[in-house]
Amino acid sequence: MLYQLPNGRVIEISTEQFFQMTDDELEYLIAYNFGDNVEDPWFRSVIHNTSRPSVEEDAPEVLPDLTNISKEEKISYTDIDYKPEED
Repeated sequence: MLYQLPNGRVIEISTEQFFQMTDDELEYLIAYNFGDNVEDPWFRSVIHNTSRPSVEEDAPEVLPDLTNISKEEKISYTDIDYKPEED
């Protein structure tokens, strides 16, 4: 994530690093003028990223209609560990 320091400079840290950062570490970053000046409001924006995430090919494009399933198909013995006792 991008975090803007009180002096206006921007650093990139993970959320875990942010939550573990002490006040002394924050003061150190400010004192040594650490980070970059970012004047572009769209810096590292997802708007400029034209690549799309890969789609899993084995995922069905259309979900099956689950309202019209027979009782036999609803309960199959492969879904459970035991078989009911027969009378």
